[in-house]
Amino acid sequence: MKRLFLILNLVLIGSIIIGACGSPTTEVSSPEAPVTTTEPVASEEPILTEAPATDKAKVVVFVGMGTGTDPDQIDAQMELQEKFNSTHADIEVEFLIVPHEESGTRFLAMVSGGTAPELVGPNGVETSATYLDLWADITPYIEAENFDTSDFYGPAVELNTYPDKNTGLPLGLYPSFIFYNKDLFDAAGLPYPTHDFADENWTMDKLREYAMQLTLDANGNNATSPDFDPTNIVQWGYDDSWEGMRGVLGMWGAENVARPTTADYKTAIANSPEWVYGLNWLSNGIWEDHFIPDLAGQEAYGAVGNDPFGGGLIAMFYSYTWFFAEGLVELPFEYDIAPLPYNQKGARISRIDADNFTISSNAANQDAAWEVMKWLTDPEQIVDVCLIYGCIPARKSVAEEFRSVLEERWPGLDYNVVFNSIDYLDNPNHESYLPEWGRVEEALNNSLGMIYSGENTNAQEVLDQVNTEIQAILDEYWAGQ
Repeated sequence: MKRLFLILNLVLIGSIIIGACGSPTTEVSSPEAPVTTTEPVASEEPILTEAPATDKAKVVVFVGMGTGTDPDQIDAQMELQEKFNSTHADIEVEFLIVPHEESGTRFLAMVSGGTAPELVGPNGVETSATYLDLWADITPYIEAENFDTSDFYGPAVELNTYPDKNTGLPLGLYPSFIFYNKDLFDAAGLPYPTHDFADENWTMDKLREYAMQLTLDANGNNATSPDFDPTNIVQWGYDDSWEGMRGVLGMWGAENVARPTTADYKTAIANSPEWVYGLNWLSNGIWEDHFIPDLAGQEAYGAVGNDPFGGGLIAMFYSYTWFFAEGLVELPFEYDIAPLPYNQKGARISRIDADNFTISSNAANQDAAWEVMKWLTDPEQIVDVCLIYGCIPARKSVAEEFRSVLEERWPGLDYNVVFNSIDYLDNPNHESYLPEWGRVEEALNNSLGMIYSGENTNAQEVLDQVNTEIQAILDEYWAGQ
């Protein structure tokens, strides 16, 4: 599955958007203020998997905000369209596939032109939050039918629920965990990380201890040795560089978890003690303990592999299930997965990416769109749909069926780690709604870049500075409401 997660670079770290099925960079809307529409630009034409004209209620499914635009995915969605249309007399589905980089502009143009698509997806949390005021609330449909949501994982339902609306039925989840290189652990004489979620000895301090012993210089000295040369590192113990600031710091137990503001979005709290602790842990890991690669180190492992893990230079990599298809491809070493450790407070907060489909609030055929949404997330279809998009089905009842698919594709992994990690949701999520989402994200990720580059390695100073910047953004936003 193609994901939009890029290695942080020297110049534009702060502008890289990191999240599940990320949306394009746009002006962020709020529940109170409409999105500013922009004119479409002349570019590549979208792919319309057009069905024969009928008198059926048409449901256009707009695909492009996240995944779904690869050629094999387009073919699979065409088959899905044909399957639905051949079994429904009153509704006709039509998938509209739009290049990802153009999807935001195209969607807003359709909305402003009075031709809003009935369904949009699959959307990550970021996309759902970015266009929050443009989605219909499905709560009336759920209540009118007494629709049973108990089969969905609780965290999946939480991620779609806002104070004033439910944006959609859950489709898929991407839990996160530690990918580890068994060969490097064996070479270091270390036990593998525990897979027991109840083992409270597996902490971030223990991960640091392992990671330092797994970090080697060119002479084979590990980072605990007095002879270790931090200027000539050839192997690192831990990496989380494909994540932005909110995702990196959400695990450390702040009251706001991965949200840098208070619950009313009016006060910045990016410099909370827990976030300072977490960023200091990261900074020390890079510049004092040397088990986390800085930007130069990221360039070094990037020259060997397309991702942090595949080149064999990173012993532990924190990522999501979407990394299976991207990164676990003919690796020349043995590997497995383990839970994220407990934090300094004795809690485990394991970030989750998630996908859903949303109904446009001014679409012509919303009732029909609800029927299609139910069909896409029904136990009969959800496994096939999630295989197209690469997510873990959000329904508990199909877990074993999907586990069998995973075991066939990637044998030997402990899939209890995958499914058990779902219970440790970061809520508020690292992609959740914020006023001026894009500006706040850019400020935070620029600050994270200072740590990785060494421009400023003082976590307190970095977070105090960005907190002031975020407060100014919030004040400006609320002054205009």
